[in-house]
Amino acid sequence: VELYICPQCHVFGKGKRCTQCGQPLVSAANQVVSPVHPSTSSVNSSASSVSPASSEPEKTMRPGVSVPPLPVRLVCSAAGIRLGLGNGAVIGRRKGDYVSAFASQGYVSGTHARLQKSASGQWEIVDLDSTNGTFVNGNRLSPNVPAVFSIGDIVRIANLDFKVE
Repeated sequence: VELYICPQCHVFGKGKRCTQCGQPLVSAANQVVSPVHPSTSSVNSSASSVSPASSEPEKTMRPGVSVPPLPVRLVCSAAGIRLGLGNGAVIGRRKGDYVSAFASQGYVSGTHARLQKSASGQWEIVDLDSTNGTFVNGNRLSPNVPAVFSIGDIVRIANLDFKVE
């Protein structure tokens, strides 16, 4: 039986969703969990590996290589909407963290999408089975399947195009 892990609360499970927070579980096959206190535990991406002689992850990044900056907001100039990114934040016309921004947007579903950070620290958006869809760079997302986005990408929520900054 394949084991899965919650990217948010780091709980292992066999199903598709975390029993504590409801987040979709990711495969634990290539994940390394740091041996630290549970309140500060973190999941490292498959870019780190565990050496046989030690339980500490080895860094595989080359010296002098910089990590690209993470996105901090979604901006829709046409509608005058600026959304600060929040892990677990729900986008929706009736429910969620940005109701005031979307209340008058008729094409946005009541609970449209969720923003979240992946186990590797990248930002993702998950379509919550919306009527008019969620897109990243023109590609429609399947419901409940996370899609990574980066600075410069275009995230479309129903009929609104947001530039990732």
